[in-house]
Amino acid sequence: MRKILPYLYLMGFLLLGQIGFSQNITEAAARAELQKRGYDETRFREELLKRGVNIESVDTNNPAEVVRVEKAVKEVMEILDKEKNVKSATISSTQAPPATSKEVNSSAPQTIDPSQDDKVLKQSKEIQKAVKEGATLEEAVTEKIQEDSKKVKLPVYTYGQQIFSDKSLSVFRSSEDAKPSSDYVLGSGDKVAISIWGPTEANFALEITKEGFIQPTGMQRLYIAGLSVENAEQMLFTAFKTKYYFQKENFAMTVTTARTLNVNIVGEVFNSGTYNISAVNSAFNALVAAGGPNDIGSVRNIQIRRPGSKKNITLDVYKFLQDPIMSQDFYLQENDYINVPVAEKLVTITGAVNRSFRYELLQNEHLKELIKFAAGLKANALKGNIKVTRIENDSLRIIDVNLNDLEKTGANFNLRNGDIVEISEINTSIRNEITVSGAVENPGKYALNNNPRVSDLLGKAILLDNALTSLAYIKRYNADQKTIRYEVINIDNLLKNPSSADNIKLVRGDELIVSSQASFVDSYKVSIEGAVREPKVMSLDKGKNLKVADAVFFTGGLKPGAADFGYIFRADKTDPKKIDYIYVNVQEAMANPNGTSNVSLEPDDKLVFYAKGSFSDDAFVSIDGAVRRPDKFVYSPNLTLKDVILLAEGMKQEAALDRIDVYRLTFEEGKSTRVLAANIKLNDKLEIQNNGGSYTLQPFDQIYVRTAPEFEVQRYVAVEGEVRYPGKYVLITDNTRLSTVIKEAGNATSEAFLAGATLRRQKKGEEGFIIINLDKALKSPKSAENIILQENDVISVPKINNTVSISGAVKTNELYISPIAGQGKIQTPFFSGKSAKFYIDEYAGGLSKEADRNKITVVSQTGKVTKAKSFLGFRSYPKVTPGSEIKVGFKPVKDKGDGSKDEDVKWGDILANSIAQATTILSLILLVQNVN
Repeated sequence: MRKILPYLYLMGFLLLGQIGFSQNITEAAARAELQKRGYDETRFREELLKRGVNIESVDTNNPAEVVRVEKAVKEVMEILDKEKNVKSATISSTQAPPATSKEVNSSAPQTIDPSQDDKVLKQSKEIQKAVKEGATLEEAVTEKIQEDSKKVKLPVYTYGQQIFSDKSLSVFRSSEDAKPSSDYVLGSGDKVAISIWGPTEANFALEITKEGFIQPTGMQRLYIAGLSVENAEQMLFTAFKTKYYFQKENFAMTVTTARTLNVNIVGEVFNSGTYNISAVNSAFNALVAAGGPNDIGSVRNIQIRRPGSKKNITLDVYKFLQDPIMSQDFYLQENDYINVPVAEKLVTITGAVNRSFRYELLQNEHLKELIKFAAGLKANALKGNIKVTRIENDSLRIIDVNLNDLEKTGANFNLRNGDIVEISEINTSIRNEITVSGAVENPGKYALNNNPRVSDLLGKAILLDNALTSLAYIKRYNADQKTIRYEVINIDNLLKNPSSADNIKLVRGDELIVSSQASFVDSYKVSIEGAVREPKVMSLDKGKNLKVADAVFFTGGLKPGAADFGYIFRADKTDPKKIDYIYVNVQEAMANPNGTSNVSLEPDDKLVFYAKGSFSDDAFVSIDGAVRRPDKFVYSPNLTLKDVILLAEGMKQEAALDRIDVYRLTFEEGKSTRVLAANIKLNDKLEIQNNGGSYTLQPFDQIYVRTAPEFEVQRYVAVEGEVRYPGKYVLITDNTRLSTVIKEAGNATSEAFLAGATLRRQKKGEEGFIIINLDKALKSPKSAENIILQENDVISVPKINNTVSISGAVKTNELYISPIAGQGKIQTPFFSGKSAKFYIDEYAGGLSKEADRNKITVVSQTGKVTKAKSFLGFRSYPKVTPGSEIKVGFKPVKDKGDGSKDEDVKWGDILANSIAQATTILSLILLVQNVN
């Protein structure tokens, strides 16, 4: 209940003006809160009166009045807390030995925690947001409780509690798409929609009255409260059939909004209390809001007690888990009590079951039912010896239960509260197995039959062709079943003579190990790489007679362009870390296989063949400038200038055909020098017009195509807003000015506000807005305001704005209601020739206490900022133009000396907006709580 109290206060705080509270109840709540904090009520009221506050006559509709009361409450609480601290310290020093710091802290009154203010305000905003989204205020508070409880993962002690803590269920809003089922019982406050279509059409949206009826226009009262949705629809169909002509399939009744009701949840739950929820929720959903049953709460015997009914309804979570549809049988009514009693029979089961947990059993449920709830036994469960640990006669007792016997007789084993059932797993070791491994076709485990011998096992496993039959081993456990020994046998002997001593009798756990001949033979590899068609790693034959010519053959031969030599990389026999390099003449090795050049390869050799191109540098020519794809191209003696231009995807539009420069690299006295080799002119067909009509390129030539002089593509500016022809315009000259472009756009319209026009420059490196006065530029084209435009400039001409906005440290909160003042700024009409001070006094209630007169500024529509000025004690305020924003800054934050600072925005102002609708006594409660 302690966790719910803050939310109940907060709900009452937000409901004021909507729901009436009796004076007696409110005063009782206020006194309880004061008593809880250790304050004397009479003293509290007297201290408030000293500060001019009579709690009985506070105007709670005046935010400024509420802030004043809140300030007084803070002062009184600080005084009373200090007095309590002194009194506590005096008693402690005279009646008890000195306490430790930990003891003092734990016994002293709670200090003021400013973070509580923010917490309450945050909760208030979250609840207000939920209301805007469609929830009723009561539902929003219930949802907030549920949300906060889910932030802390509630423990699950008994199977079934998890559905209330793992978000399997949730509390529905009446406005959400959680449509009641056909079994839902209608009541006062439910809203229904009735639709008729076909030959006649009619639609009704009706709410069930407190008396339990709806009354469609032109019809008598129809009492549907207490009926299920299905029965009510049938009744309404019959009633409307007398007035309208339609078929059964052309009639529908739906519940559009379910009523809200109060449900009391008591007993062994995490958060007991009264909850206001939508009637569309079942009892299971309602329990979610309370966190579900606690560690001793029942999940099998939850009771619904209904006022006026002697019969209780029982909820069983286990039945719900088996059939969730049954939750529809547990719809709630106004003032229902959900009572979660203490669980009477809790039993734990562990071991070889599919879901080990603690379960609640009814009095007639025992071992078989427990195993069923635990999702049954695992396949390896030992049913012959189940251990039950029980507390009996103040001691623990173990009982052995044979489930096999119970199943044969159909009997059950009775369990008691607190029993622990442990089901062991059967021994997984196989007792009748032998194993064979190694050079056999079917290695693995085999059954140990009567008197099996090695020959019997080999008949099943089948020896491989490369099996080593002269020597094999039997791996056998000694009598201790831990240590092992190896017995040697000769398979050849037992195959020739089954009566041989080698054909020994096998016992449990024996392993026959048969080796292969390959295990005793080394294998070698060589690798062939480089300029061959199929580089590969090859196995080296036992005689090591693979030679260079053979390697060339097996790799598909040398590639075209391969060099006529190669190298063998071979590990040095005296020092494996060193490499020997062996030169190979490939042509000679291929021509004379028996010659010395056809070297024999050895294990781990690497034979590498090289390409001729690996020993020469690539030559290239490059092209740059006014071509579409500047690049480098591999040089060829037949490569022409035209070829290079075409490979570069041709010239750009701005290219100068009569100016193509070729730079050449020359070598003189061991030094390289780049010189201009030629200036070439081309025609439209890229044919050379000078140099005799031809020019031969050489390696490393660099071609540069120049741009035609004074070539320039069109440059654009944009004009938007209040001109006759907005859009893009070309800068015809390099000195095109602002007024020229505006005239080309048809001049400004009659609604244009020229003084508010802006110019946004988008040229790289110069991005940003330029302050202009378009009105002056148009009236005086020779003035400095008529600036020269650049490419991509954007001119914006706004409409006439005959309003002025005011924001900052002004008294709007005292002058206007919260929906207007809460916007952060207000809009006013524009008055010609008036200063900022006029608008602040006339429309914003003047400057607030926190205002800094030196920080009054006016921001025009063009972005220009004008500040207030002061000279010899006289202050002048900036003039205001249409569309301007007046901003009033706050005074600097003052340091209190203890490291804390006063903020520009006062918490009290924020709180005042939040509690403007509070009643007198409840205001006191909330103010006391919010301070702490």
